Amino acid sequence: MKTITVDYDDVTPATVENRLSNGEATLAIGNRRYPAALNDRAALMEALQIADRLSGSVVAWRGDIVGALQKLDADDRARENATV
Repeated sequence: MKTITVDYDDVTPATVENRLSNGEATLAIGNRRYPAALNDRAALMEALQIADRLSGSVVAWRGDIVGALQKLDADDRARENATV
């Protein structure tokens, strides 16, 4: 499996984007670009597989984050109720 390294400090909501031009579809994350030429079937198929994996990972990551935030909220409420 290929490894993609992105400097965490370079990743913000504003630095994650998809760009479609006349010649390529590009995913940009932080300081990295992942282009796929629109006329290269192999590159597009690989990009599709990467997109599928990223999509699944992002959904799972988001679920973990939401769960952690809900736990923090519940802990805060429990502390507030304990002091009342």
